[in-house]
Amino acid sequence: MLETIRIYSKDEKSHNTCNVILTFECVEYSCRDPEFYEKSPYAVLHRVQLEPTPDADLKVDVPLDNSDVREHFESLLSVHCHGYDVHTAVAA
Repeated sequence: MLETIRIYSKDEKSHNTCNVILTFECVEYSCRDPEFYEKSPYAVLHRVQLEPTPDADLKVDVPLDNSDVREHFESLLSVHCHGYDVHTAVAA
């Protein structure tokens, strides 16, 4: 099931600038899986949006085709998912 979190950004001069909205899913293995004890849960990042201002409904999609951008948001999601390994779903 897809989940969404909003990460509020703050800088030194103003508060709540350019929030990040991450859409992801957590994958956990069933104990009926024969390799259950060898696998750890992970998160799959599906979508990243920026919210430039907290007062508007504007959301800007972030393309995840650049490896540095993808790595940044995967790391951000990993922190908020308590250290889960994070992968990005790539549209074919």
